[in-house]
Amino acid sequence: MNKELSYLTSLFGASGSESDVRQAIISEIRPHCDSLEVDRLGNIIAFKKGIEPAPFPVMLCAHMDEVALMVTSIDKDGSLGFESVGGIDPRILPGTHVVIGKKKYHGVIGVLAPHFVKDGEEKVPKMKDLYIDIGAKDQEDAENYVAVGDLIGFDTAYQEFGEDLVRAKALDDRAGCYILLNIMKKPLPFDTYFVFSVMEEIGCLGARTAAFAVQPQYALIIEGTTAGDIHTETDQSAVCRLGRGPVVSFMDNSAIYDRELYRLVMKTAKEENIPVQAKEAVAGGNESGTVQRALGGCRVIALSVPCRYIHSPVSVANLKDIAHCEELAYALLKNLL
Repeated sequence: MNKELSYLTSLFGASGSESDVRQAIISEIRPHCDSLEVDRLGNIIAFKKGIEPAPFPVMLCAHMDEVALMVTSIDKDGSLGFESVGGIDPRILPGTHVVIGKKKYHGVIGVLAPHFVKDGEEKVPKMKDLYIDIGAKDQEDAENYVAVGDLIGFDTAYQEFGEDLVRAKALDDRAGCYILLNIMKKPLPFDTYFVFSVMEEIGCLGARTAAFAVQPQYALIIEGTTAGDIHTETDQSAVCRLGRGPVVSFMDNSAIYDRELYRLVMKTAKEENIPVQAKEAVAGGNESGTVQRALGGCRVIALSVPCRYIHSPVSVANLKDIAHCEELAYALLKNLL
């Protein structure tokens, strides 16, 4: 079992509440970097000297936060109303086991029982139709344990299954954090900044401030991206597929990626015999767009780990894809300057 990835995905780190993840990463990287700071938003900005000084700042970035929920109301019967922190489809939530607040009180997401739904009424639940049952007798009892504003995390165990597959919560983007941790432990060709950012899922807020601090001219973003390679109709794009290597985007809803860097990634993958795939859809987005627009601009490229069921209580990735993403990112770094 990949114990380090298992540990990273087990930690709770909703947007704006990444402290557990941050502390785990700091403990891991402190012996391997030359300087380390945590900025006012909570980003980790680490610097490691390479064999040669870099002619200009180069930044590798992965985000620490995960999609989650937040308590917005406590009803008279003791049930909890909630909203999403990051993009979550409410269709996937009924029956999900969750933990609430710092003390991790357990709850189950419920929805109106199907035999109470009248003919003609909407049967696909919206977020307002869902609630969390924590076993409280009433509102007063529930308020002994939780409060409005408490964050709610998915309670999903890491498990390896099938052929090289892993299921876990928060693979987006703990897989990216895991990759950066491993690269930082290797000898680097030149001085490099490593950023573990906060609040990506609610607008890439951490990457914006980190980019202004580092002022990179080149940036490599390590992410997770949607794989629709199961139960996809013939007239729909799978976007990317598990087992075919890291995903490279040429354009998405946040950025048009640097053409020269895109070609360099593909050339490096071919030379190093690393499987790679182009993203088959112009969709989604990540921190690349925010970093690209910082100050006078930055040349960016993203390498993504394909993940099924992304932004859900449990996603699925291929361990070989994660390893190949790390291998390609490190090879690209050596060929970058």
